[in-house]
Formats: sequence, C-alpha cells, structure tokens
Amino acid sequence: MGAAEPINRLKHDLANPLSALLAEAQLLLLNESRLDPETLTSIREIEALAIRMRTLLRDT
Repeated sequence: MGAAEPINRLKHDLANPLSALLAEAQLLLLNESRLDPETLTSIREIEALAIRMRTLLRDT
C-alpha cells in the first residue's frame, strides 16, 4: 500500500456524503421562494461550505 493510498481513500470517503449534502442543499434552493429568509441564508451557507470542502478535497 502506497503512502498516498490512505489519503485517497479518505478523500473518496468524504466526497460521497459531501456530494449528497451539496445536492440536497441545491434541491432545496430550487424552491427558494417558499423559504423564509433565515432558512434560505442557512441553506446558502451550507451550499457554499460544501463547495469549499469539495474544492479542498480536489486540490489536495
């Protein structure tokens, strides 16, 4: 087992639930007109953080 293999496995294991989280947030945002401002802000923050995490995983 190479030195990078555990890191690659961890990245893969994190990427799958992260993709699901991002997808769910984006699905909720499709109906943003039905959301109150506080909820909308929270979901947008979840989306932004998930995108940031996805970028970190891809860039390492």
